[in-house]
Amino acid sequence: MKFFRMICRMLCLAAALLVFTAACGAGEALTVEDAGLDFSEALSIHYPVVAGPGDEDLLKQVNGLIQERCRIGDYLGRAARLLSGGSLKTEWKGGITGEVFSCAVSALGAVENTRVTHVWTAASADLRDGHEITFAELFTDEETARELITAYLEENVSPDLSAHLLNSELTPLPETFYLEPSGLTLLYPVSRLSTLSDRAGEIRIGWHVLRDALDPDEDGIPARIGAEDMITLSGQSMEKIRKAGEEGRLDGIPAKIGDSVQELTDRYHTLTDPDGFEGGRLFALEGGAFRGVYLMTDDLTRSWEKSRVQGIRMDQGCLWGLCVGETPRAEWLAELGEADGSAEIGEEKAEANRIVPGTCDYYRCGDYLLQLYSDVDGTLVSIMLTE
Repeated sequence: MKFFRMICRMLCLAAALLVFTAACGAGEALTVEDAGLDFSEALSIHYPVVAGPGDEDLLKQVNGLIQERCRIGDYLGRAARLLSGGSLKTEWKGGITGEVFSCAVSALGAVENTRVTHVWTAASADLRDGHEITFAELFTDEETARELITAYLEENVSPDLSAHLLNSELTPLPETFYLEPSGLTLLYPVSRLSTLSDRAGEIRIGWHVLRDALDPDEDGIPARIGAEDMITLSGQSMEKIRKAGEEGRLDGIPAKIGDSVQELTDRYHTLTDPDGFEGGRLFALEGGAFRGVYLMTDDLTRSWEKSRVQGIRMDQGCLWGLCVGETPRAEWLAELGEADGSAEIGEEKAEANRIVPGTCDYYRCGDYLLQLYSDVDGTLVSIMLTE
């Protein structure tokens, strides 16, 4: 017992020192740093800390919120109990946009008892005053927004869920959520929505889906995190798309051209068996960020440990105003400028590439090629970035 209390004091001290060091850092703006402890390959606790100059009381308030909402104290205490044997890993995603902080913490292992499970926790804070951002703050009317999201889940998400899922209860909406420029991510308990790899489910809903319900205030949370920019096509859209495209990325997708397919599938797990297309394979991964997204790679062997990402394909979502299923071709040609090239996609070519007949417009992004596919009616059906 004495040894256990000593370990607990060491863990708490380490956490306090990490927060203090972050809060006293120098710099021009607040940043997010990784804090935590690694005990072994099977036991590590990591979480975010907001750091930088300014009001120390504000930083203390925000970091206290992270500790509380993301159960950091519980996980550190649990780690102390597992030192003699057991596994528990926490990792996080998140950041700061427009003086708004949001994060999601993933805990995998013996979270509550010896049974291995997966738990999502999250925290969102307004860095102007430190208050916790509520679901209601995102919308003009919370009840209307919940009805809109519920309808979207039932009509657009539920039909695509695998029949092999142990749990697939999308409604009522979970209370845990995560904010980013790409959309609102709902984080579910594993007992309600689980993945094929037995992780707790997450569903990202693009801001364009919620357009009619979002708080329109220019100083509101959606505007400050960039939701309006993400769903509005403008003369600046191509500059934003090209900036990421030149790095082999599409904003909001945690993968880039050149990444190891094996490492990505190890981390996120495959949603379905890879599907073939002309000259390659399409990989669908688990996780909210990959819903309707495919990674394009070679088709050289049955295995893929040496394969790398050669392209990224979005069949769902919105990218700086390019909203799949909504944006007309005439609109992107007007706002993005004349394409570097265009090609008609006939029935045979479309079938070979798992797409519909229509037109493809090409835009150069450094060493990569942005491809915008429209159907025969001129509506955007897919966004691709390829080598």
